[in-house]
Amino acid sequence: MNIASLNVVTIIFTLVAGDNKSNLSYISCPFDHRCICSTSPILDIDCNNTQITRNDIPYFPRNVNQLNLGFNFLVQIRNNTFHLMHELSKLDLSWNEITVIEEGTFDDLHNLQELHFEGNLINCSQGALPMSVFKSLTSLKFLNVAKMQNCKRFPDFIISGLTRLESIVIDIRPIVAVPEFGVGYLSLKHFKRLKAGFCILLGVDKDTFVNLPYVEYLDLQNCLLMQIESKTFTANTNLTYLDISNNNLLIDVFPILSQALPNSLKILKMSNSMRDLYSFNPNLIFKSDETSLEEFYINGNKFVYALGDEDHKLPSTLRIADFSNNILMKFCFDMPNLLALDLRNNSLGVYLASNRYTYSNETTLKQVDLSLNEIHDLTFPIFHGHAYTTKINLSYNKLTDISFDLSHLVRLEILDLSHNNIWSVSKLSSLDILHTLSTSAKLNLSYNRLKCSCKNLPFIQWLLENRNMMVQSKGYNCRYENGQIADMRDASLIDILLKKDCRSYTILIVGVTVALLIVLILLFAGLIFRYRWKLRYLLYMTRHKYKLYKSIQSSKHYKYDAFISYANAETGFISNELIPNLERNHNLKLCIHQRDFIPGEEITQNITNGIHQSKMTVCILSQSFLDSYYCMFEFNMARMESIYAREGKNVLFLILYEHIRLKDMPLVMLEFVEQQSYIEYPRDEQGNIVFWEKLKDALL
Repeated sequence: MNIASLNVVTIIFTLVAGDNKSNLSYISCPFDHRCICSTSPILDIDCNNTQITRNDIPYFPRNVNQLNLGFNFLVQIRNNTFHLMHELSKLDLSWNEITVIEEGTFDDLHNLQELHFEGNLINCSQGALPMSVFKSLTSLKFLNVAKMQNCKRFPDFIISGLTRLESIVIDIRPIVAVPEFGVGYLSLKHFKRLKAGFCILLGVDKDTFVNLPYVEYLDLQNCLLMQIESKTFTANTNLTYLDISNNNLLIDVFPILSQALPNSLKILKMSNSMRDLYSFNPNLIFKSDETSLEEFYINGNKFVYALGDEDHKLPSTLRIADFSNNILMKFCFDMPNLLALDLRNNSLGVYLASNRYTYSNETTLKQVDLSLNEIHDLTFPIFHGHAYTTKINLSYNKLTDISFDLSHLVRLEILDLSHNNIWSVSKLSSLDILHTLSTSAKLNLSYNRLKCSCKNLPFIQWLLENRNMMVQSKGYNCRYENGQIADMRDASLIDILLKKDCRSYTILIVGVTVALLIVLILLFAGLIFRYRWKLRYLLYMTRHKYKLYKSIQSSKHYKYDAFISYANAETGFISNELIPNLERNHNLKLCIHQRDFIPGEEITQNITNGIHQSKMTVCILSQSFLDSYYCMFEFNMARMESIYAREGKNVLFLILYEHIRLKDMPLVMLEFVEQQSYIEYPRDEQGNIVFWEKLKDALL
């Protein structure tokens, strides 16, 4: 088709589109029915996934604004495909099979601002791409050249001419003696956003990003990142957003992490990236007196403890903190300026029953998420000082009542208590206070275990009177004592029926209660009279023993001499050798999980209790031990016990039960081996005697 024919297609399309502007948003394109065209206000063409090949590329109108050719079978694009498309602003060529870009392919695309080229088969080695292939894209702001199989590193000399480029998505693969980001990036004065596509970046240092001085947004998710050197981002003084989620940072990175991160950073995401750290210490990440961080996401890790004090604080600039999806059992920080706190999906139920999650007397928190935390009860003052809080999420817990104080929540808009075990509210005055303080407050009590009974009649009546306070009408069911379930949308009928049933029992209940009280009083008086001499005797004996009592000074005492950590494969060794030699022969008391753990208690709680109550922790090292999640959990809990509860005193002792290669051991375990805090289990009778003597001495 020649240029004259193309002009005819453009005119026809303009007329068709103009006739349909008032009726349709999209029509089948008149020049190729495989494609969809928008009819107003500007021409957009969508030929995505339409089986187009290099031999049947449609001739497009010149006035197209956006063109999508993604997910087709294009191998080569003729250099006249986009001829005279001066109005094209967005072009999508992603996920084709393009291997060749001809010189001049993009020459007429002076106004193109967005180019998607990911998932193609271009060979990016020097000489395979025309150096001036992008020279005409003078308005380009966004470029995606990621996920290209034959391109290890997209050449920076080709990108360097895109002086208006602001954002790029690009693969990062290691190439020996070649920097990840070459000097070509230095000419991109407007370049602010970089997102990694396919990424292998095991370590970063001060030279990695030195040629990206203008970048503000850096996304390095899923890069297999393990090491971050000190002063890595020294050159990136404009960096405000950093995402290093879904990596596996080594534990020795954390002491220098605060020196690596720039002070300009405002948003930091480290989700699922700190798998070997069980206790969160803000000083490892923040320089609290210098940072300007506002948002911090550290969800999806394995933190068990996150406790602050005067020397361990969250940054005062922090506004959003996400600690969700960890295994937190304890959490508390000073947070006077925080606006949103996400503690969803942790194990804070036991801790929050008697503790608050903040030391602050006054806080600016607006949103708090405590859902999915196995909460049975909350300490009464947990929300004291929350004058600015508008949303509290306590859904998917095991609350049975609202026993915590609501009087400080003067701006509350929504209290989500859905999916709990609440059957009644014992203190309706608390809800009345909440309604008085915040007239716009809404309450979500859906999907609880509400009861239709005489005892619960006041609460049913309260719900009826305050239906406008409920968030939704669905999920409010009420169960009668006979097992029948009623829909609370008929609360008025339920109220009438309950009043009728309860009235008939009132006189009977009063009479039975009075009679029972009289019987109890008479019975109590008779028992006192009958046993009056015996009671006197017991009183005298008690006084005598009290006079003979002598106080003794308390001393540090542990319930067990040692906590034994071992894999199930070594159960025979524990039963047949370790217990007889240490408990029977040497009178030591051991904590054995199969014998001493409390049934019904969570295994992690049993482990931490056992270690804390034991003078020492002994690990029976074998390959099965290294492969066991709970064995490694016990090893790391013992390390934390040494650091935080025993003032740095080592309470961990290793027994090399099997020969294990050093390279198979975690780095933290190698430290103990190098410090000689271990003993090898011998396989001969003579060595056995010496072994048990040495082990006994180590424990005593």
